[in-house]
Amino acid sequence: MLYASREHNPENLKRSLELANIVADSRYRLYNDFLHFNGRRLGKYLDAVFRATIAAGGLDPFKIIPS
Repeated sequence: MLYASREHNPENLKRSLELANIVADSRYRLYNDFLHFNGRRLGKYLDAVFRATIAAGGLDPFKIIPS
């Protein structure tokens, strides 16, 4: 939803990338929610993260994303 609404609210693109860090953070244990349904949920989520990364300017992990 954040990624899909990026054209109406550009800040949502940054939020979608921040959400990836929250999901990956082991303190929250959100990754368990993606392990069900034969991994399809995880694949769908990772595809959305990939599309958001491309929309934010590519795959350069050292690129600075303006706040």
